[in-house]
Amino acid sequence: MPDRDHQNLNFYWSTRFVRSLYRSGVQRVVISPGSRSTSLTLAFAAHPGFDKTIAIDERSAAFTALGMSKADKSPTCLVCTSGTAVANYYPAVIEAAQTGVPLIVLSADRPSYLRGIGASQTIDQLKIFGDYPVFFHEVGEPRDDDNSMNRLELAALQAVTKSMEAPGVSHLNFPFPKPFEPDNDFLKTAEIDNERQAKKKYQRTFSSQQKTKLSPEFWLQISEAEQPIIVAGPDIPKVLRKSVLALAKQLNAPILAEPGCNIPSSKYTITGFDGFLRNSAISESLYPDVILRFGRDPVSKTLQNYLKNYADVQQTRFHTTHLITDENLSADSHYFVKYGFEVSEMELNSNKDWIRNWRRYQKEYYASKERLMFPTSPLTDGYIFHTISEQIESKHFTMLSNSFPVRDMSLFGNYEGKEMYVNRGTAGIDGILSTTVGLSKVLNKAGVCFIGDIAFLHDSNALLLLQQIKTPLIIILLNNGGGTIFKMLPVSNYKKRYSEYFETPQQVSIAAMCRAHKIDHTLISRPEQLIPSFEAYIERPGVHIFECITDAEDSMELRRQLWNYSPDSE
Repeated sequence: MPDRDHQNLNFYWSTRFVRSLYRSGVQRVVISPGSRSTSLTLAFAAHPGFDKTIAIDERSAAFTALGMSKADKSPTCLVCTSGTAVANYYPAVIEAAQTGVPLIVLSADRPSYLRGIGASQTIDQLKIFGDYPVFFHEVGEPRDDDNSMNRLELAALQAVTKSMEAPGVSHLNFPFPKPFEPDNDFLKTAEIDNERQAKKKYQRTFSSQQKTKLSPEFWLQISEAEQPIIVAGPDIPKVLRKSVLALAKQLNAPILAEPGCNIPSSKYTITGFDGFLRNSAISESLYPDVILRFGRDPVSKTLQNYLKNYADVQQTRFHTTHLITDENLSADSHYFVKYGFEVSEMELNSNKDWIRNWRRYQKEYYASKERLMFPTSPLTDGYIFHTISEQIESKHFTMLSNSFPVRDMSLFGNYEGKEMYVNRGTAGIDGILSTTVGLSKVLNKAGVCFIGDIAFLHDSNALLLLQQIKTPLIIILLNNGGGTIFKMLPVSNYKKRYSEYFETPQQVSIAAMCRAHKIDHTLISRPEQLIPSFEAYIERPGVHIFECITDAEDSMELRRQLWNYSPDSE
């Protein structure tokens, strides 16, 4: 390589770092354009071993990276310039931290002598994300000596390892003085060397994935259980799902599976509980004597209340991240089981009628729901979830927005055994479309996203990235006139203030937005349009937005009917 003079040092520094990332197993980067990050951007651009996505909006970029890492649990890098650019990563950083998704943030910065004097695009970026990252390193200005280069390469390894092991977000801050651009000969030589490296295959450098051996005390506690339940919340790693199924089989225990847990379909998997457990008589008849909880805390308020009602029952919480969480503060013991656990062969005291009762209530509830799901015009949200979820196959993936969509899938949909994703770390409506972009790029298969009109507009910059999607992706946009989730709350009784300050209906032409971004748009207002439209587009490459016009009041009334479900009323 030509002489590393002052002109080329920033780029060479960045190149050494990027190569160390590649040796550590990282293969993806989402880059937002900027001047101060030029050297990092060029270093990635010159390396053919990385899949590169360009996103002009940093908030959208960060959620896209989140979706990518969510898809296969391997780290995605983010590159941005200095100043508020990095601050726009914050919502996705929090979501990744809360859900244990590996991300590596690489923020360019002004050198120390430009900080605190009013220099343009300069803010305090040191630990800007507070305690959310599992690893932070102030890289320091580029230096051309062996110790500095070796420390730089070690920082890359530390960032990758920590983001995978914790798991969570690593943040490295890179102060760069000018000049940022290398000369052409230096750049071309680096590209040739990078091509040689890209032909090599590197293993990820985190520790072995060994199953956890649960303590004898745990098996003793559950050995006499006659009515155990397993609660499967969102974000259960694939390797852990096998252990959960094996445990359910051994205990003959129902698995209360929420959307996003991705537990395979089995005779132990129970759905529909968001409806039938609201009935106090049914809830009381399903009194558990042991509760085993996996994944994140449940989305379902019904299930949360069920757990609260039986807070006196032995509850064990299983975790896969460095965070110990327990929203109801009802767990008696905690275990870390990121890579699954070994199931004991000891004989247990299961009640054969226990799971039969759960399946009976599930069957009766679904029969009742089926009778309510008649087509109406205008459409209801529930009818759309009921109808479209039946069309989604196990070979597809689904992304559910927060607010009503994730709840409506649980209440109305058929999601058992289907691959579903949610952002439940902070349960925000920001970045839903961008997360879907990331999922689609990595999973590389047909997908469906359910999203409300406010969440859609909140992440409208993602329409720029949706143009890049080549696999089939249907976005079900439920246009029900604003944030109807607030209709569940007492504030909806304040008629004069409710619509303007909470429901906030918007007068935006979704069709015009789609035309501007060259994305297919279909307006759906009648029930007979749903299935033919879905069948026409689910295998057609590219993004297709179905804007479904639904009636907010009728949709709420349908929810209330299921919330008030009673088998005695049939």
